[in-house]
Amino acid sequence: MSKIKELINDKESILVFDVDGVLAVMEFGSRFHFMPDEEWNETLESDINVYTEDKVSSKMQAFLSDRDMNNIYVITKISDKNESNHKIKYASKYYNIPEENIYFVREDLEKADKLLEIKKRNNNVADEKIIMIDDTVDILNDVMKKTNFSTAHISSFLDI
Repeated sequence: MSKIKELINDKESILVFDVDGVLAVMEFGSRFHFMPDEEWNETLESDINVYTEDKVSSKMQAFLSDRDMNNIYVITKISDKNESNHKIKYASKYYNIPEENIYFVREDLEKADKLLEIKKRNNNVADEKIIMIDDTVDILNDVMKKTNFSTAHISSFLDI
């Protein structure tokens, strides 16, 4: 039996969230979950912020509302500086995540390395209580292979 929900609900656990599809609802296209790459790149280059209040998960906000935000982190992939600025503002404004707890990667498979940096900041926390929460199974599998940390797919939050 999985104990991931027990770990997620443990107030002493370090929860590390992805943004796209996890803290931000994946509704970036007009009738699709995302927009074509060319349109996405133009949007970023034009400094148009798509990380707005309509992308917030009220369920996730409620879940995090009584947590110690020093134990909440973000590791998210970015394409450019505009995207990183937008994601910082989004995570800080809508989820109260401290800016110093927000990490960026250029490639998805760099997330395991960033988790190791988070561990260094939280040496007293057991590895199993550091949990990467993502919507991409390949990322979660990579974290499983490279670290001793716990992993949770966003679907684990559907009935918490």
